[in-house]
Amino acid sequence: MPTKIDSPTWIALACVLLGWFGLNTLVATFGPAVHVAHFYDLPVVMQDPRWLLTGVEDGFPLARLAFGFVCLVAVSAPLLPRLGYPRVPYLLGAAPFLLMLLCGIVLYVKSSSTHIEAGAGLGRWGGYLAKWANGATGWGTDVVARHIEIGAGGYLAFIASGYLAVRGILRPRQAAAVSATSVD
Repeated sequence: MPTKIDSPTWIALACVLLGWFGLNTLVATFGPAVHVAHFYDLPVVMQDPRWLLTGVEDGFPLARLAFGFVCLVAVSAPLLPRLGYPRVPYLLGAAPFLLMLLCGIVLYVKSSSTHIEAGAGLGRWGGYLAKWANGATGWGTDVVARHIEIGAGGYLAFIASGYLAVRGILRPRQAAAVSATSVD
């Protein structure tokens, strides 16, 4: 049975939409050059984090469009239990939060992993060179990471999706408690 969707839920959903599609999720500032990435740009950035340095611009429209659709599905998921689809209400309420968490983990792993391996035929010296190159890459990554910040859209959407996740977890428990006391 459908239930009325309250104002705080609508406000949180609007904040998630604004954070994902309207505001910047990641901002890379290198002197006068500023490159921004919206949340729907993250598949491009996750595929190759170097795009934060050069800017995503208008490349990869199909990946951005497909991920934008996934984002819209994730934003609409917290509404489904209230519209009469009570399957796994905990997970549906937390869908935007889980999507942001998954994207953050993938981006962190992708951008912090070592990129240079020694070939099998290079021997001990190849191993030393690869170790030195990975150290230099790690230092360079640390320098670049100081210039990349989470934008206002990332913070806004994270807080709002966290609210939706907590609300999605607590709402079914509250409804079960109310129905259990009304039966007694």
